[in-house]
Amino acid sequence: MWIKNSQQNVKNFFLTNSFWRKIKNILNGFVKPILLRFFFGLFVVIIIALIAIQIYNPKLSMQIKDKCNNYFYRYFELDDFDFSTINISGNKRVKNEEIIAIIKNFEIEKGSLVKKNKENIDLAFLVQNLIDEIKLKLNWIDKVTIKRLMPNVLNVEVVEYQPFAIWINDDKKFIIDKEGNSIPFLDEYENNEEFKNMIILSGKNANQNAKSLFNILVINSEISQDIYSANWVGNRRWDIRFFDGLLVKLPEIEISDAWRDLIKIYLSSKNDKAIKSIDLRVDGKIYFQYYDKKSPDLHKI
Repeated sequence: MWIKNSQQNVKNFFLTNSFWRKIKNILNGFVKPILLRFFFGLFVVIIIALIAIQIYNPKLSMQIKDKCNNYFYRYFELDDFDFSTINISGNKRVKNEEIIAIIKNFEIEKGSLVKKNKENIDLAFLVQNLIDEIKLKLNWIDKVTIKRLMPNVLNVEVVEYQPFAIWINDDKKFIIDKEGNSIPFLDEYENNEEFKNMIILSGKNANQNAKSLFNILVINSEISQDIYSANWVGNRRWDIRFFDGLLVKLPEIEISDAWRDLIKIYLSSKNDKAIKSIDLRVDGKIYFQYYDKKSPDLHKI
């Protein structure tokens, strides 16, 4: 009863005392609005700064995010690499089980290390190690994004290489993408419909120059589907072989212009089986070689 009366007396004092009423009015009328404006302005500045960092320095933005994640996981003691659910998306050729096996093995190797030495472990570095491990052991994977959902769910999104051609080098076969990244050609791919009619590349460093070929082939899909092989000659230019046996010699430079000229010629003479080769190596000139003639015919553009 005494405590209750004391609390009421204190409450009445702050409500009726003129000095405290003045203090309260100053706080509500002057100090509070200034503090609200300050914190609102600070919030806006932080948001603008974060947006600017994301736009102009995404690497720094990612570092900040990783640091915040580290502190968050450590504060709630969630940095143990023990995941009950692993969701995988984006994979077509790589099996889920292959990716999960690498992650589980990583949990065993790194999980105990994290538990023993939490303060000195960089979780972002460990995640990058896991990404590197997945890419190293699974040839088809180009990119990996790993996100953790609370409390113990791991989302893994992968991007696989998109096959462009089959590259034969020193009697070994590889599947390559347009950037020239190579994947060993396995026996199981021999009867795969996807790789059956894929263009065949040959020549030293042909894989490193595959993008120049890809860039011209996408100009016209009708002519591209008739191509059987491409040979990188002298480390400087392409010779193209069609399924019907036609050989096309492309120049070292201005390859796109030469290819557009070829499209016009090829589409207009597609059914002309007398043409043995078309030489586009000289700017402004086209040489036709026929099966029944020894010397080529010259046509000027």
